[in-house]
Amino acid sequence: MNRRILFYLLIFDAFFISGILLFLGFNWYWALLGLLPILLIAIASSQIQWNFFLTAIHSGKTSEPKIALTFDDGPHPIYTPQVLDILKKNNIKVSFFLIGQNVQQFPHLVKRILDEGHTIGNHSFTHSKTIDFKNKKSWLGEIEKTDSEIEKLCGMKPRFFRPPYGVTTPHLASAIEKSKHLVIGWNVRSFDTSSRNPSKTVQKICEEIRPGSIVLLHDRHESILPILEQLLPKLRDKNFTFVTVNELIHEEPFHQA
Repeated sequence: MNRRILFYLLIFDAFFISGILLFLGFNWYWALLGLLPILLIAIASSQIQWNFFLTAIHSGKTSEPKIALTFDDGPHPIYTPQVLDILKKNNIKVSFFLIGQNVQQFPHLVKRILDEGHTIGNHSFTHSKTIDFKNKKSWLGEIEKTDSEIEKLCGMKPRFFRPPYGVTTPHLASAIEKSKHLVIGWNVRSFDTSSRNPSKTVQKICEEIRPGSIVLLHDRHESILPILEQLLPKLRDKNFTFVTVNELIHEEPFHQA
């Protein structure tokens, strides 16, 4: 069965069962149990690795010690340049998933990212806190507007898309079907935006990293700088080499004209 149809059936069943239990005089907590399918949907939506509503690529298929570092939410006027400086100093190429509004505001940083050999992908236009409630048309607007801003700068539309917050929905899945983007997830989540201890973040990444891993980081906060300064030499000590997502998964990062 189509998972989008299943999504709506589960929601209908949840409210139907809860209503029946309340009608029959069961206590309210029994009625809450009827809403369990909605809770399960919420969990499935928030776990991009489950591929519940759409299929994403979370790692590369390789036994070689190659990994891809990825950075979401940029470009940031303060931290992205410093991240780029660290990457350049270490001769490392990565992938940036950019927010369209930031692309529009800081085009010089997008050009620098591309000029220094990194790849870029689409991370929506607004990355708003309520973006997961958008319908198909609104999602397409988010995706296409960001594609357009990136195309203005490099002459090509990105193929890669990463959902904000890693949340997927039936409406997003419908939009991706039309836009033909390749969805990129991750299998190592650093939680760098919530951790106040860079050393612990680095330790977590080093414990979870495997050949072919795609690592989720963010270039919009101050802690990313000490994280990178500690992380890069540790990963090199483990004999890992750094590649872009497109190199890791052997896919073109831009739509061909």
